[in-house]
Amino acid sequence: MHTATEFRPLAPRQAEALTHRARGLSNRETAQAMRCSVTNVSNLLAECFYKLHARNSTDAVAKAVKHGLIQFILIACIINGIGADQEQIRNRLNRRPTVRTIRIRNRENLA
Repeated sequence: MHTATEFRPLAPRQAEALTHRARGLSNRETAQAMRCSVTNVSNLLAECFYKLHARNSTDAVAKAVKHGLIQFILIACIINGIGADQEQIRNRLNRRPTVRTIRIRNRENLA
């Protein structure tokens, strides 16, 4: 079992690709959203899997959300959108995903 401190930080584009995957987008749809090639998206996601010690997309998204490496926009909509109408939730889902930068707490182990 890996702890949060064993995960390597995700680069902003890696976190963005993983956030698109969390929203259910395919590699082709993610490539269009990120304005890059499908191969680039595949490479970004492969790096995410490696850094998060994940077996697949579902595992990577779950670990990234759990450790605060990405914000899963649907969770935010559910928490913040209680009582909101469907149009408001649809508008939130269509926004560009939020990409967070992680903080490194123990800088001594970074070499």
